[in-house]
Amino acid sequence: MARLSEPRKGSSQKRRHSGAEKAAEDPSVFDGPSDDAQMDERSGPPAKKRRSEPKSAAGENGDSGELETSKPSALFTPRAGRKWTLSMAVAGSIIANVVEPKFKTMLAGRIARMAAVFCVDEVVVFDDDPTNIPKYIDPYYKKGKKTKAQVLESIVENDEPWQNPDQFLFHVLSYAECPPHLRMDRENPSANLFPFHQNLQWAGQLPSLDMPHHLKSHEWCRYREGVTLGPAKSGKSKQAYTYVKCGLPFPIRIPNEVPPSMRITLKFTDPNQPRSWPHLSQQECENLEVEAVSPAAPREEEGYYWGYQVRRAASLSDVFTEPGFQGGYDVSIGTSERGAPLNAVLPKHLVPSNTKRDGNVAQLPSEFNHLLIVFGGVAGLEPAVATDPEFSKAGLTKETAHEAFDAWVNLVQGQGSRTIRTEEAVEFGLFGIKSYVDSMYDRHT
Repeated sequence: MARLSEPRKGSSQKRRHSGAEKAAEDPSVFDGPSDDAQMDERSGPPAKKRRSEPKSAAGENGDSGELETSKPSALFTPRAGRKWTLSMAVAGSIIANVVEPKFKTMLAGRIARMAAVFCVDEVVVFDDDPTNIPKYIDPYYKKGKKTKAQVLESIVENDEPWQNPDQFLFHVLSYAECPPHLRMDRENPSANLFPFHQNLQWAGQLPSLDMPHHLKSHEWCRYREGVTLGPAKSGKSKQAYTYVKCGLPFPIRIPNEVPPSMRITLKFTDPNQPRSWPHLSQQECENLEVEAVSPAAPREEEGYYWGYQVRRAASLSDVFTEPGFQGGYDVSIGTSERGAPLNAVLPKHLVPSNTKRDGNVAQLPSEFNHLLIVFGGVAGLEPAVATDPEFSKAGLTKETAHEAFDAWVNLVQGQGSRTIRTEEAVEFGLFGIKSYVDSMYDRHT
């Protein structure tokens, strides 16, 4: 399974190896000081730990009985392997509505932050007006008879932050998701997953995502993300293998021949950490039994939240026709101020018994395989449906836009502000469906 979509011009993206197969993968990017929890680039032994307060029998309080709050306690704990997923789609035009690149980056960071907090498995950036060329694009790029896709493809790197909002959002979201220690290697530039790019000039404004796969050098997990340093041969047998940098004191080896600068997901054969962890010698690192697995393996096998994939869609209909998961999305939710209250579409067992429900509003199924929630741009989802060539062929208009989705919901009833910004809608929407998503755990554990 690919973590990212096919590389596009100007993105300088790397490709990713998934087990024995190669999948179109990660983006290019510049490593700014965006993640305050990032791993030491040297991958050396961790700094001396601060002595923690003694814990009581309850495990949370000190000897005085006072609650210990000096360290985060809300760490992600896997429940059970899961194949179901949560995806969200957002219009890239929200970036064009912001003037300064610094604030564009901060907006992208807010979207990334919400995806991380609510364990979103996929983020789709779509064009909500795929036929009309925006006025903000320089006339130079509009010369000749070009489609919008051709115009966007011709935009050079230095102009992308201002004139290609979809690519900018895609690029920054991809960078934010990548474990910090893999983004840039000053000592080995060939291992960079994210070379310097104009879109990432302001990456230092991004918030820390601190997801489970953003491991520190001293943290043990049976899975790790790594970047290949290139294939090599071993001894007289000429056994092919590849060195992989994955945040340990020294690179490890996998028994596969993989090109350099590719991101891969690793799985240690032994579920228990080595005795000398985390102070491993070079020989110990090289002798670790590790295999390359699918990026979905941590989620499907153990239930880890392992970050989000990012892909671009040329239109809203492409979000559905080019799904990131096999079989596509079996449940879709569109968001609009003209929709029904969220409680009206959630399964009956997830809302209070005294909730008034409209009998004409269809409820979501109790279970799903791949759930998708879609957020429109400044103009909303109705124009995105009406200007979409495929939806137009199907006869959908602004008035019938809701027919493109299984549910059409208004996330905030009786809002005090005239408008709900898209980034706010993302927060409200993901929080609103959290009980629906979490109910899948109860049904499968």
